[in-house]
Amino acid sequence: MKAALRLFAQKDAAETSIAEVSAEAEVANGTFYNYFKTKEELLEASSLALIEGLAEEVEIGMKDLKDPAERMALAGILFFKKARNDFEWAWALIRIAAVAPRMSDLLLSYPRNDLKNGIKSGKFQIESEESALGLFVGALHYGIRNILEGRAKDNTHDREMMTLVLKSFGVSPQAAKNLSAKGFVRAWEKEGN
Repeated sequence: MKAALRLFAQKDAAETSIAEVSAEAEVANGTFYNYFKTKEELLEASSLALIEGLAEEVEIGMKDLKDPAERMALAGILFFKKARNDFEWAWALIRIAAVAPRMSDLLLSYPRNDLKNGIKSGKFQIESEESALGLFVGALHYGIRNILEGRAKDNTHDREMMTLVLKSFGVSPQAAKNLSAKGFVRAWEKEGN
């Protein structure tokens, strides 16, 4: 799978062949089928590998946070931070997301509870949970692309993206800015940035 992720970081996942994955892994084509029945199965496993590792890090970083808006701001900033620190991971994420439907399901599953808690508590004023989840994941996707393509040269972009997301959920502009700034400091405090 590491070979596939390296290739997906360089080339669209849809265009990557099993033969290329096998060659990158330095194994025979037949060996691929000992691990995966289809390329789609490889894409699903790759999606899981990319998301679960980071999701675990994010959950650990948020374990003491109760405020759903603060949790979502920090989660988004941590995704952006990972993209800034690991372009290979970020390109693989973007390219797999384009062709693997399971990737969207995985990305939506993690913020869902925070979104529900934000609605229940009255912190978020949204009519459609699915639309809000789509907006959150879409902001992550586009924000990561901004980072990869050089449009977000400094990491203030990350804080600003999450501020906009929180505002779209009905959080007041000043509270959204404060929560995003707090998440930003928490995410980067060990880096000294």
